[in-house]
This record gives sequence, C-alpha cells and structure tokens, in this order.
Amino acid sequence: MVYIIILLLFVPTVIFTAVTPYITRKTESFGVSIPEEIFGSPELAGFRKKYALRTSIFGAFLLLASMYAGQFPEEQTWMILFLSSFFLFIVGSFLIYLQFHKKMKDLKAASNWHLSKTETSIIDTNFRNQKLTYSYGWFAIPLAIIAITFVMTIMYYQYIPSKMPMQFDFNGEVTRWATKSYRSALAMPLMQLFMLGLFMFINYTIARSRQQVDASNPEKSIMQNIIFRRRWSGFIIMTGTLLIILFGLIQLSLFYPINVQVLTMLSFILTGVIVLAAVILSIITGQGGSRIKTITGKHGEMINRDEDRYWKLGIFYFNGADPAIWVEKRFGSGWTVNMAKPQAWIFFVIILVIPILIGLLS
Repeated sequence: MVYIIILLLFVPTVIFTAVTPYITRKTESFGVSIPEEIFGSPELAGFRKKYALRTSIFGAFLLLASMYAGQFPEEQTWMILFLSSFFLFIVGSFLIYLQFHKKMKDLKAASNWHLSKTETSIIDTNFRNQKLTYSYGWFAIPLAIIAITFVMTIMYYQYIPSKMPMQFDFNGEVTRWATKSYRSALAMPLMQLFMLGLFMFINYTIARSRQQVDASNPEKSIMQNIIFRRRWSGFIIMTGTLLIILFGLIQLSLFYPINVQVLTMLSFILTGVIVLAAVILSIITGQGGSRIKTITGKHGEMINRDEDRYWKLGIFYFNGADPAIWVEKRFGSGWTVNMAKPQAWIFFVIILVIPILIGLLS
C-alpha cells in the first residue's frame, strides 16, 4: 500500500514539474513574457532542458528516500517522512525555478526583444458568446448521488453503530471514532455538497477567467483557448463526479458491509488516477491550449503587452487595475487569482473555513 501511494502521488508530481516549461504558452518562459519566435531559440531550449533535468534528479532522489522510508512499520513515522519529502520537493523545485526566472529576466533585459515590435492587447468581443465550458446540467449526476446519500443515511440511521468510524489507517484499522448523531452521520453528505459547490464554482471561473489572446496570432490563439477551457471543464465535471461517488461509498460503509481496505485502496488509486490524468491533460493541451494543433494562422508584428511588473516572481499576479479575478498561470497549467482583489482572498477563506466547520460540527 505504501509504495502504491508513493507511485500514484509522488511520481506524477515530479513528472508534471519537470515538463512544466514545455507546456506553458510560447509567449512566456519561466514567468517572463517573450515574443513567440524566441521560445524555440537554443538558449531558451537549454534553459528548459536544464530545469527538467535538475528537477527530475532532485525528485528521483527524494522518491528513493520515500521508498526507503516505506520500510518503517509505524504508519505515522512513514507519513511524516513522506510528507516531508514531498514538501521538500515542492520547495526545492520552486528554488530551481527562481534561478531560471532570474536568468530569463536578465536575458530579456539584455536582448531588448520588445523594442522591434508593437505591444498590444487583443480582446475578442464575441469570445464570451462561445461555448467555453460544458453544461451545468452535467452536475445533476453528482447532485442526484448526494441526494441519494442523504436519503439513505436518514432511512438507515438506526443501523449506524453508536460509535462511528471516522478515520482509518492504511490497513483499514479505525484510528478515530465519533459518537453517533445526526450531525456526525451527515458530515460526509455535507462534505459532498461542499465539493459539488466548489467544482461548480471552478467550472464557472473557467468560463469567466480573463481572456488571453496571442497578439501575434489571434485567430489560432482564440481557437486553442476555447478548446483548452472545454477540456478542463470536462475534467472538472468528471473529477467532481468520481470523488462524490467515492464519498458516497464511504458513507454507505456505515450501514452496509463494505471492505474498508478495499475502500482505502480505491481512495488512493482514484486520487492517483486523477493526478495522472491532470498531468496528461496538461501535456497534450498546454497552457491556454498552446499544444493543440489548429489552424496555422498568420504571425504578425504585434506582441502581447508586457505585464511582467504585475507578476511577482513570475507566479503571483497583483494588478488592482485589472477587473479580472481569475487569470491564466504564467508557469504551469490552469488558472490563478489576481491577488490584488479582495474577492480572491474571500474565496480562499471560504474554501478553508467550510470544511473545518463541517469537521468541527461532526
């Protein structure tokens, strides 16, 4: 079980980190904006290869350390070592990124690429009229599963044991109990409901996030971005549905005999599959759809407006003048928030507080 967890969670994370420079938009490199034709230059290609090599070696070393830690019989000891290795990889890979971010800033300052072209921002007024995400009607499936979970919990409440198992170790042994009550019995369905709301909101942000069009090739960029949003919308709907089904099975085990070890194994396998699927989707799609093959389009003499001053370390976006709350990441795949907007911080607080409240009330 221990080694399965390591392989399903750690390995995809290392792979995704190593390939990140290859899936970003070709108008950005290590968090710095560049003309698209510069992306394929030997110097930048060398940066990407060195970053991938260093993060891969670092990740492989920590992976071996985690595998060795798996020999410890005490689950708590192994978990501490595993999480420490995982956290160390995140921090270490970020420090490696910062080295190349600085190199890119210095190279850009010395090269003056932007002086030969006109900077501009392009907005497609018809963009929001396109079908950017899949229908919210698909969320009716997980909603129905949640409703069934609620109803069955109420109907079979009398069969739930007076001491409810709330947490298990990797061997399926109970490590935390809770006294039976309607609050504790309905904690899992409430968590399902929270997850449904969260995934619906993410689907909404995919549609409403700031439009980003490549000024040098707007037609191709728009088509790629539409496909990019739809693919991630489908992924979010599928992921949310599978997780809600999993939580429903865990709830069902309170009053119906289900092998806990099987549920535990299923939980880790599903998590690993979701992580791996996200990595694969990121690689084949690219940030903003940059790896999607569409029409060739025509390259012009325009380049995107330079917004480097708003991107702290090339990752954190602070721009109070920008009305957008959600923007595409510069390094990685997906979206991030405009941290100059209070709404972004309110969102963070909400997604942290609600699960804590559900846990406390149970």
